[in-house]
Amino acid sequence: MNFVELDTNKHDLNKVSKLIYETELTIFKQLLGKNENEAVQNIKKLVESGDNSFGHEHIHVVVDDDENMLGILVSFCGKETSLWNDFKEYSKVLKFYNFLKYAVKGTLISEMLTSSVGKNDYYLSNIAVDPQFRGQGIGTYILENAFKAAEKKGCKRVLLDVTLNNEGARRLYERFGFKVYGKKDPKLIFKGKGTLNMEHFVD
Repeated sequence: MNFVELDTNKHDLNKVSKLIYETELTIFKQLLGKNENEAVQNIKKLVESGDNSFGHEHIHVVVDDDENMLGILVSFCGKETSLWNDFKEYSKVLKFYNFLKYAVKGTLISEMLTSSVGKNDYYLSNIAVDPQFRGQGIGTYILENAFKAAEKKGCKRVLLDVTLNNEGARRLYERFGFKVYGKKDPKLIFKGKGTLNMEHFVD
């Protein structure tokens, strides 16, 4: 297996975008498009355009020796992204009404459900393994390389969020040394959509 930076001219962006879509919270998916196909195509546009949290510069892919894509990682150092850049790129991709929904509800969701990322934090936004290749240690391989990327960028802490009902993912992260440092469960607004915020300090 190889862990490489996404090449927009080489790798299958439709597959990358679909894997990103599948890892997003349902409430985020609804902001990206009225159905799965529209949302995936909007994610693809964001990947291609860059300069946003889903931009190609923040994506690594895992490929085998035959260049089959096995999984992806979307990740970034806090100093590499900004809400303003996200707004600019989303405004180009989403229809006006959907952009307004994202600007208001998306910001609210981020504040109430996801980790607060500092400038020296490395955030693992999306980790996905192609369903047909699961159970082969690819998720572990992605995490190992994520730590190397964080160290290379000089980040001091690795962060991620896991939904409250995803016990399997939580156990995997805990085996890597991640610890829960926060819980966001705004029942009145996002019933059943809470998350655990997990951290691991870089040695």
